Amino acid sequence: MSFSRSSFPAPAELAASRVAWMAQIARPPLPPAVQAWMTWARGCKDALPWLQLPAWREGAGNWLAMQRATDTTGLWSQTGEYRFGLDLKASTPGDLRWIDGAVADGWSPHWLVLTHGLDGDPLIGDMSRPEVPVLWKWHDEPHRAARPLFASLEELMAHVQPKAAKAPLVPRETRSSIIFYTVRLLELGPDPARVMLALRKIFTTMSVQELLKLKTRLPLTLLDDSVSALQKDRLVQHFEGLGARVEVSERRL
Repeated sequence: MSFSRSSFPAPAELAASRVAWMAQIARPPLPPAVQAWMTWARGCKDALPWLQLPAWREGAGNWLAMQRATDTTGLWSQTGEYRFGLDLKASTPGDLRWIDGAVADGWSPHWLVLTHGLDGDPLIGDMSRPEVPVLWKWHDEPHRAARPLFASLEELMAHVQPKAAKAPLVPRETRSSIIFYTVRLLELGPDPARVMLALRKIFTTMSVQELLKLKTRLPLTLLDDSVSALQKDRLVQHFEGLGARVEVSERRL
């Protein structure tokens, strides 16, 4: 039996199933650089440190969520949330199956999610090398799209600074209220070229010619009837930051 909106598993059930699935996967030992990262993270987990770098998120800068970067359990837990995706075709209520990104989507078994921005874009450490180079990708991009950011984990720590300002509140993803979000792009704004580049990261299977045609198909749906408040906020913040105009609609069961 396939899922319906009423039978879709709650976040706690999804998390428990993912953890059990991950327990079957061999984990490489954490190198000294990651041990140093965990020690460093304990000192700033409540400070919401800030990374400002032109190569990351088009220079937007962001607060980093450090709460789960302080111990091995937390690091592997947040890594699993990116590496493993629910197999909607094979899963049924009470029998959840997961797709391993290391098999299906270019995730490396040596990758560890070190932290992420408040909107979910991860910073990934490559533990196949002792210096642990750091990569990043948009939260909703294919894993194979991850790109280099720092040559070492030590270099990442050197670029993170405390931020005195209070971080904006990003609603935590939850199903308790059962809200479904739809995000539509209404206008490209004063810099359509940058907006089109952003659309290319969403509509990855389209050719350049097909992408150009999207300009004549506004309003354009970017997120369709999704329960993910995190994804809704990421899209709104990103496209409004580019000067585009977006519309968000909500629907409750």
